[in-house]
Amino acid sequence: MASNTKQQKRAKRAASKAKQNRMVRSGQAVKASAGDSASVEQIFNKALESDSYSELFSKMKAAQETGLVAMIAVFLVDPLLTLVLKGHKEEHATDYIVLVFTAYRTWLDGADEETTMAWLESDEFQEAYVAASEVVAKQQLQQKQFG
Repeated sequence: MASNTKQQKRAKRAASKAKQNRMVRSGQAVKASAGDSASVEQIFNKALESDSYSELFSKMKAAQETGLVAMIAVFLVDPLLTLVLKGHKEEHATDYIVLVFTAYRTWLDGADEETTMAWLESDEFQEAYVAASEVVAKQQLQQKQFG
């Protein structure tokens, strides 16, 4: 499990990358090479089109009633996220995470990308993400030891 500082750096890098991607889509910058990033977007789009996120988003919404940490923890154990994390570079996996949370917020309350990015970059979300990561890591360690 990565340290809190490293996870916060990753989250900030993800936010920066997402901002860069928004600039690319709006024509403000030259698009970088697609590489693995296109693959992550393809995975996301295919899952979105096939309605694969409905169950995940419903679970996340129910968990969010308990708290932000619980909601993020539900996301962190999603099998599709696990596949993306195993098959792609960290920065591309981070793009996937941002895509999913953006879709979740749109599904949940109609939030636009700018609102979602402000939420993802907030200290509250960053701290909750780190806490959820630690909870999930402990659960996975226990499962390995006793499973």
